[in-house]
Amino acid sequence: MLRNKALVIGLIATIWVLHPAFGQQQDRKQLEKEKQENLARIKEAEKILKQTASQKKNSLGQLKALNQQIISQESLIGTYKANIRLLDNEIAESQSIVSALKKDLSSLREEYGEMIYQANKSRYNFGSLSFLFSAPSLRQLVMRAKYLQQYTESRQDQAREIQLVQAEIKEQIDLTNQVRMEQQKLLAQQELQNQGLITARKQQDQLVKQLSLKETDLKNDLNKRKQAISRLDRMIAEVIKLEMEKNKNADGKFELTPDGILLSSNFQGNQKRLNWPVARGFVSSKFGLQPHPVLRGVKIENPGVDIQTQQNEIVRAVFDGEVSKIASIPGMNGIVIIIQHGEYRTVYANLSKSLVSMGEKVKTKDPIGEVFTDSDGVSEVQFQVWKNFNKLDPLAWLQPK
Repeated sequence: MLRNKALVIGLIATIWVLHPAFGQQQDRKQLEKEKQENLARIKEAEKILKQTASQKKNSLGQLKALNQQIISQESLIGTYKANIRLLDNEIAESQSIVSALKKDLSSLREEYGEMIYQANKSRYNFGSLSFLFSAPSLRQLVMRAKYLQQYTESRQDQAREIQLVQAEIKEQIDLTNQVRMEQQKLLAQQELQNQGLITARKQQDQLVKQLSLKETDLKNDLNKRKQAISRLDRMIAEVIKLEMEKNKNADGKFELTPDGILLSSNFQGNQKRLNWPVARGFVSSKFGLQPHPVLRGVKIENPGVDIQTQQNEIVRAVFDGEVSKIASIPGMNGIVIIIQHGEYRTVYANLSKSLVSMGEKVKTKDPIGEVFTDSDGVSEVQFQVWKNFNKLDPLAWLQPK
């Protein structure tokens, strides 16, 4: 009797520990979060793609938006596949638990049958009263009465244990069926995304072929960009040099003010936590040497990151600081704003207008300008991070998105 109770209690504890919800709940939550993020990225890329496509021109901005949509769809399909693998494991675990429960139920039933058989056999030979009153002494009679009571309770407990295991088997089977239904829904959603991905890749191939026919124009645009970036680099270096000249100590060496030291420290302490310069959008070109999206074998040196966003998007300060420069660069769309954060600076280029003035103090997320939209319908801001004269990778400073 005690063995059976221990068996059932141990089995229930094992079921709880092995239950899919116990070990995989956090994984499922994380995958659901990733799924929602990817869906949001796809929706965002689709909006940007529609704006660029509305100009009826084939542009690099259109290709970049399409590329982002494909990347997000591939990532979303990956979360579906991972979720389905988790569901496969849940079904396998549930089936394993059901199998173990059925095996134990069989053992419980065999023991219960043997118990009933022995009880009937004893009743046939003696009967309960005969068994009691045939006791040679009063003490033996009391002991036999206790034995009969324990025997009856044991049968009742055994019956309850059987019912408990039967209920657990039913619950596990119901859970397995629910998981299978969820699995089928995910498979259908994944298939839908697969079809969407196939369509997007066909559009991508077609767009690349069409843009390849404009190789001369693309190379001319690339040379103009290189020249504009070079002018921007020189201007930023000149701004930094002038600011350092203003902050020389008695020995003629550059020295930050106490406020500048604190601001630098706070900026550095917020690495990987800086707000994005726009609320919506995606990185269309990363920092450093990057392959051209169309021209084979051609690479582009990017001093920051390009963030493609929607038309009329507000550009915001990523951290507290002071506006140290507002200027226009020949060959570059719109205007450039530089904000100083102690020995660090953030640069915001390709703005249609400024919402701040020189020397103005700004706080994190303060609006500083509006993104420029070119004739192809592409709205893209160039964002840079400098530490004195050194260019840094902005993605190492911005919050993961």
